[in-house]
Amino acid sequence: MNLSAILPVQRRKDHPVNMPDLLMNCVLAASQHDTFKRLVGWKGMSVCARGLQGWTAKLKTRPGVYGLCTAQNHKDESGHHADIGLYYFPSPDEELLETMSLAANHAAVQDDYLDSVRTFSGNRGWAAPFRMGTLKFTLAADESALTLTLVADDRRLSIAQDGVATQDGQWVIQPGQAEEDIPARAIAMELTKALAAAVANSVEAPTIRYDQWQAAGQAVCYNAQGKQSFIDRGITTVTDSFAWGEGNAARGLVSPPSSFAAHLSCGPEDTAHMPGDIAEAMLWKTHDLMALNNDDTYAYAFDDRPGLIVLSGFLGSGKTTFLNQLLEYHASRDELVAIIQNEVGQTGVDGKLLEGDESIVELDEGCVCCTLAGSISRGVEQLRARFNPKVIVLETTGLANPFNILGELDKLRPLARLDSITTLVDAANALDLLSESDIARNQIEAADIVLLNKCDLVSEDHLETLGKTLRSLNKRAALVQTEHGAVNPGILYDTDTLKQSIPGLLPSVPQKPHHDHTMEGYTSRRFAFSNPLSREDLIRTLKHLPPEVFRLKGIVGISDTNEAEVVQYVAGRYEFSRLGNDFDDDYFLVAIGRDMNLSTLENLAGAQS
Repeated sequence: MNLSAILPVQRRKDHPVNMPDLLMNCVLAASQHDTFKRLVGWKGMSVCARGLQGWTAKLKTRPGVYGLCTAQNHKDESGHHADIGLYYFPSPDEELLETMSLAANHAAVQDDYLDSVRTFSGNRGWAAPFRMGTLKFTLAADESALTLTLVADDRRLSIAQDGVATQDGQWVIQPGQAEEDIPARAIAMELTKALAAAVANSVEAPTIRYDQWQAAGQAVCYNAQGKQSFIDRGITTVTDSFAWGEGNAARGLVSPPSSFAAHLSCGPEDTAHMPGDIAEAMLWKTHDLMALNNDDTYAYAFDDRPGLIVLSGFLGSGKTTFLNQLLEYHASRDELVAIIQNEVGQTGVDGKLLEGDESIVELDEGCVCCTLAGSISRGVEQLRARFNPKVIVLETTGLANPFNILGELDKLRPLARLDSITTLVDAANALDLLSESDIARNQIEAADIVLLNKCDLVSEDHLETLGKTLRSLNKRAALVQTEHGAVNPGILYDTDTLKQSIPGLLPSVPQKPHHDHTMEGYTSRRFAFSNPLSREDLIRTLKHLPPEVFRLKGIVGISDTNEAEVVQYVAGRYEFSRLGNDFDDDYFLVAIGRDMNLSTLENLAGAQS
């Protein structure tokens, strides 16, 4: 058993060990391997900023947040010990919440619920309804063995003897009915197995032993005055223990309940006698990840291809704004996102608005779904060779039809793993676009994530109508409402990577030609400006653009500031923003639309001639 990765260097053996820190060090050491995280479904961990030593953690198996809070940390003759409270805070829309206490439900509907979860170790009274059990983590005095033990009731049951009623006499809970009835051990065991897998991986030693003791537990019964009593309702208190290191030393670290009805003791060769969830847990295998590399069952965990996100959405839907947030999300995790960017027109605008532009491949002067088909593979190969990115984003032009590139995406499987076709929708213009454009409809139909953006610009009734329209086009996609493209990318893309190898992730392509922008009559035209423009002249021009000009964007100099500014125009709405960095090229504007009368822009450009 190798403790070098989780204990301080040059530490004396007789020096006390902070066991909660040791457990978290195991998680941190194991989580350096993406393979480990995929195998156990580990999503991340955060330190609580207040109160006792505590952490919150996420697993892919549950939508809520786990919590760990140190209750005790001490040393005696047998070794170093910690008792750690284990909590689970369900998502507000999780079905489990319906079977939890009234206190838990009240907490979950408060606006500050998530903030309270992040700091729960500073308010254990508030967190008490969410406690599922206790973890005991022990290191032998001679550091020859480790044990991780979970003590939890198979059911946490609370009975309202006199019921609970509202002030007007309506029963919330009928007399004698359960206020709370939750599978506490099963919930707690999911995190315990992940932690045990992390211990095995970090100490580079197999799990040598599993013990389980079962003892009689009790349900809680309370009356209208709040007086509690304990009753027998078939509750079982279960103690599950996992061990590493030297066997005899490990056996001496676990204290069974004072009285128990059943005891099970197994080694890794006795999985047939274990509970199914324990026998199948990764904790028996994570001490040697490379040994799993030859097993096709775990091929998904060793997949080192970058994830590929195809970012679609009609002109002006907010793709670049969302993409910048995606870059920030991965940068905070020291992960590189590379971008293949395509724009209609001779000059790309969005690439100059993105952070980390060295990892951007721009495919301009054509549309990736028609004239540039075949360029994606070369772009992916180029980015992998230069940057080895975590994620590659193919940001298509707003006029691209995803169905027309699905064939090439399918051929990319050796190079990248398709994580998502994500389509952004401009809530303010979507209904009109969807009624008149096959491309816009196909962008929705091809998506497995639809981000309904700019929701702040429309009414609730409009959103409801639009939502029904989107659902009629695509029932399988996740539909998320956003403002300014603001959404946590982890919620969208941090999913089970096993599904990425399933061919059915790509939407089926109907056997008919799909429209491209030339078929629908969309064209683009670029206007160059050698000198800065008057802000007043530019605004006047934008206000008088005909409706056939759907999208206009570019970078121009403004005479009253002598700074380069980005111009964004969509269907009558426009805004300016500072570029924020040097711009040495000629100023330009690119107009995109159908049957465009561009006399106002021609006059603006001609005024500089």
